[in-house]
This record gives sequence, structure tokens and C-alpha cells, in this order.
Amino acid sequence: MHSTSSALQELFATSFARYLAIRPSGIQLPHGVIHASLRVTLRDSRPARTLYHDHHPQCRSLDGIRSVTHDRACADCLLRPDCTPQIHIDLIHDRVPYRLLLAYTSARNFLLFLSRLGKQGRGLPQSDVILSVLNRGRWGELRFISSPSSNPITQCHPT
Repeated sequence: MHSTSSALQELFATSFARYLAIRPSGIQLPHGVIHASLRVTLRDSRPARTLYHDHHPQCRSLDGIRSVTHDRACADCLLRPDCTPQIHIDLIHDRVPYRLLLAYTSARNFLLFLSRLGKQGRGLPQSDVILSVLNRGRWGELRFISSPSSNPITQCHPT
């Protein structure tokens, strides 16, 4: 019965996830507060795609396979070459589920972080991480740092 309860809690949590935004000054929560860094628990990651028009999302896929906005397969879409490849991350901050969509530089940092976790024999699910933002002028680059409770501390960002 415990596994059923756990599965229901997971379904409930992911269905009410809110999006975090990466700004040059930090990580913006949905209610507008911007934090220089956040301690989070990573739950899952997968490919994603977003089609932007004038900097506004027009179509989105949270698995890189099927659009959630137009109910069609990404492979069949003529606009697919114009999509921005991303990484979709589910995470928990302060017991609240959130989602992040990572663009190129932040996605690269995330993949480096995953590689280091793998070399340490650790996996992504339930990894405690500190997210911080490097101000790049017009955008913020997300960095992933192993939580201080984890040894050794691993920081992933370009040097």
C-alpha cells in the first residue's frame, strides 16, 4: 500500500508543478521573488522543445516527442528546425514541486553535472543540489552545485 500512496503523491505533485524562471539576477519563483540561489531536490529530467515567436512560446513539448500545445508529433512538424532544444527538469524546493526548462548554456552545465554524479556512483533522482545563477548580462546561466551534505562538493559551470 505504501507504493500506491507514494505513486499517488508523485502524480499529484507533478501535476501541480510551477515553472521557475532563470533571470540574470537569480532564480525567479512563480510569485515573483528572485533568489540568488536555491537548495532543491532533483527528481527527473528529460528532453524538451519550445518554438518561440517574438520571444514568446508558441508550441512546447515536455518530452521532445509530442507537442502539448498542438497535440501533434514533433517529428511531423514542419517548424521543428526552428524549435529550441531544451532539458526539462522536475525538482522540489521547500516541499513544493517546480519545473525548469533549460536552454543551451544551462543545459550544458546540467549535463556536465549529471556526468559528475555518474562518476561518483550517484544518480539524478532525489539528488540534493544548490542552484545558482551566473549573470551573463541579458540572460542568467544556471549552475548546479552538489549540496554541502554530499561529499565531495561538485560545482558545474564553465571556467
